[in-house]
Amino acid sequence: MPTARRLRRPGWRDTRLLVGALLVLVSIAGGVRVVAALDESTPVYAAARPLLPGQEIVTEDLVPVNVRMEAPLAHYVDATQALAEGTVALRQVGEGELIPAESLGSASQAHDKTVTVPIDPATAQTFTVGTVVDVWVSRRDPDQTGTAYLEPELLLSRAVVARTPSTSNGLGMGIGRAAVQVVVPADRVGDVISSVDQEAKVTLVPAPGAAG
Repeated sequence: MPTARRLRRPGWRDTRLLVGALLVLVSIAGGVRVVAALDESTPVYAAARPLLPGQEIVTEDLVPVNVRMEAPLAHYVDATQALAEGTVALRQVGEGELIPAESLGSASQAHDKTVTVPIDPATAQTFTVGTVVDVWVSRRDPDQTGTAYLEPELLLSRAVVARTPSTSNGLGMGIGRAAVQVVVPADRVGDVISSVDQEAKVTLVPAPGAAG
């Protein structure tokens, strides 16, 4: 008669047991990764109430929300960081909307305006965004026939270049003129526009000690 086999308790050297244990560990690790992926949210600020341009932003104006970000975090205000004191709204944000990073800034940014001035095209190419310049104007001489200008005078100190032809897809202002946008205080916008409308010759000069 054939001898019956004795059942043996499986040990750690049993190949099937090792493979089964490995499959269990892989399954557990995969589940952890899935749960972690489902929880990949980013805390950003939303507006707790409507935000208006020029309004100083306080904690009560903000509410942190966790969202799954498809756009880069830099596009919105990070709720893990405290806002700088004196932060104001640069444009309107509706209640409940996520707050774009560019919609907040300093009080000076809220009151400054961007004005386009025509200058010599060769000179325009020497400026970059952020260059601090003094704005000089040579006004038309009403006592002379033809095109004649008076002595240059300083119109505005320490304006900031916001856009140049190289950064604005060839922005121009007629033959022989190139447009450069400069940021000026709100109370000086009228002076700059008036000079441009009167066909004064505008020259931008890098401000002393200013870094481009």
